[in-house]
Amino acid sequence: MRTPCDTRFRQQLGQQATLGEAAALLAEYAGTLGWGLAAFHPDMDRNGLPRTASGEFVAVAMGWSADYVKAWVDQRMGLDCPVTRRCGHSMDPFVWDCDPDSDAWKDTPLSGEQRRILKSYKDSVHGDGAVTVPVHRPGGKTGYVSWFSRDPGSLLRRYRDTWRNTYLISHAFITRVDALEGAARRREATAAADTLSLREIECLGWAARGKTEEDIGTILGRSRETVHFHLGNASRKLGASNRTHAVAIACALGLIHLF
Repeated sequence: MRTPCDTRFRQQLGQQATLGEAAALLAEYAGTLGWGLAAFHPDMDRNGLPRTASGEFVAVAMGWSADYVKAWVDQRMGLDCPVTRRCGHSMDPFVWDCDPDSDAWKDTPLSGEQRRILKSYKDSVHGDGAVTVPVHRPGGKTGYVSWFSRDPGSLLRRYRDTWRNTYLISHAFITRVDALEGAARRREATAAADTLSLREIECLGWAARGKTEEDIGTILGRSRETVHFHLGNASRKLGASNRTHAVAIACALGLIHLF
């Protein structure tokens, strides 16, 4: 008995060790299902797009123009894209057209910039539109996978023929992206943790217990400015966005303990 397409995809996906390999597999299955191109974004609130270990945009290896992908990031198109915005309040897949005057957008007021973005998709993909599958992730983040049609007039038919596969593959893919990105962050944080000084770890430990910089300075016999310097260094080394994030990373790595 032949294994369903989405089942084969999940089996193969688990064997992909990098985000680039996983994305290449997604692109391959898009072609297998008759779609022209696939695209994904693991976090719609983040403007940047995933890159390979060598620094190249993953989307380029999936068939997207390098110039277009760079423009998408440099012009911050993701933050104003109407497709991205719709993912924020949709649980279900939706079909949309690259033509901003189509019925797909009749109930959505579009700004001039959003209309330009939709038209840019048409110029880049050379197709009618796409089906986008929102994937709401742990921690309140939303990712998505879009399946683009390059065959004029076939968008709805392609969606009807492949809706089960596109839905299941999209969710499996974003889940795998989560796992791969999480593993990469842990490797980076572990490597960074080796560069933390004992004083930096000590300051993080007291911060984890709710102590202020003034409190920590009093406990350690140092100035507030010195404590601030140590906490700032620790946050930078761990790649944390703020002190709370640094404390969370340090706890996760076992560098500090609350009890």
